[in-house]
Amino acid sequence: MNIELKDISKTFWQNGIERTVLKNTSLKLQQGKIIALTGVSGAGKSTLLSIAAGIQKPSSGSVFWNGTDIAEFSDDEISKLRNKNIGFVSQEYSLIPSLNVLDNVRLPFFLTDGSKSDARQTIFRARELLVQLGLEKLSESFPGTLSGGENRRTVIARALMNDPEIIIADEPSSNLDSEQADKINQIFRTLAKNGKAVLLATHDEKAAAFCDEHYVLENGKLR
Repeated sequence: MNIELKDISKTFWQNGIERTVLKNTSLKLQQGKIIALTGVSGAGKSTLLSIAAGIQKPSSGSVFWNGTDIAEFSDDEISKLRNKNIGFVSQEYSLIPSLNVLDNVRLPFFLTDGSKSDARQTIFRARELLVQLGLEKLSESFPGTLSGGENRRTVIARALMNDPEIIIADEPSSNLDSEQADKINQIFRTLAKNGKAVLLATHDEKAAAFCDEHYVLENGKLR
């Protein structure tokens, strides 16, 4: 799956004042490459990622998934395509409090049309991700008992559950110590080497340094 943003603008009304965070911005995600997006807080990085993932709609411009403008899709079609093809890591944890870590990670599978036999296989896949992210001892724990860094890593594991073609991550190393952040960075590098497209919004200079492309979002535009 490919994602291309063309001439994206986004305007909000805040306290009766019109605020434009994106101005005719274009960006293309490519398989096998990592793109870093940096900029000051409030510059619009999260908004751009959310629009690329089909969560928010632009005020103007077009979002193309595999060459098709997603404006032609229903909200339900967008949700299904996103869940199957895009691993989205939001700044908010958005974990289900009543589900343990293992089941939170498995959740994306149950939003697809998988069979019961596939469901059994997801336990192995989820446990594999938990080991990769150093969470294997917390599989039966609940989000409310976890630290910020543990919740962050759980969210990343969940985003990778369906083996998505594209990973869009908003500050994935926030709340992580340097060792854990380096581990996450290595995971993203490996994903790109395996042909995934990765888009990171980050304040982590080390993360931006290893990316294939690095854009700064400033005054609504990429440079």
